[in-house]
Amino acid sequence: MVVPGAAARGASATSGRQAVAAVRVLVGVGTALTILGVSVAVLLNPIYIHAALDASGSAGLLGMTRQATHAVSDRTIGELVFGPATFAFSVVPGGPRFYDVAEASHLHDASNLLHLFLALTGAGLVVLLATLLPHRRDPGSWRAVQAGSAALAGFIAAVGIFFAVAFDAAFTLFHELFFPQGNWSFNPATERMVQLYPTAFWELISMTLALVVLVLCAATWLVARARGRALEWSAPDGSAPAERQAR
Repeated sequence: MVVPGAAARGASATSGRQAVAAVRVLVGVGTALTILGVSVAVLLNPIYIHAALDASGSAGLLGMTRQATHAVSDRTIGELVFGPATFAFSVVPGGPRFYDVAEASHLHDASNLLHLFLALTGAGLVVLLATLLPHRRDPGSWRAVQAGSAALAGFIAAVGIFFAVAFDAAFTLFHELFFPQGNWSFNPATERMVQLYPTAFWELISMTLALVVLVLCAATWLVARARGRALEWSAPDGSAPAERQAR
């Protein structure tokens, strides 16, 4: 015979455990998305972009000075991030467009993809704050932060190995997935977009992005582990507050 009160308590405990598990999943996902967003934001820094342009020989490919090359890239990234994403500008007032129509169309699509990515990672940050802050005294929430950063590190390591051993194939697959309309292949001998951002530039960007993500994942994992352990040691019975509430 099942005692009604006991059954209700059991159902309540099960519901509580499910809620805690859901919160921890959201914390992990939010952690991964936030790290990705921060990593990309770091790479959009003009100081890094200018160094990458110089290292990949963009000025020589364009036949322009380093300063002019940097200025064109700054204008391009500015439109990618802040709009209007027409990419109809010229190097000198009244001069011809720097990008042709096909290049501008691809860059417009890239801007849309970047905005979608930024919106997704921004939502991840909101989810992380909304789920972690109310449960910041729960060691399990910090273990979820560890899990999210570790999962992202594993994914980036796998993708990084793919790019390292087969960059052309990985680069092509990326564009086929995210630019299925097919307007992403350009002639490096005549079209300025791939002269400004040649293959060497994207190889450097890919390597740096992977490194930044892995460093942030490691730092996040270590901080979360230290915080979780501190909370576990401070608990009277060694259990997490959320776990005690769900019992």
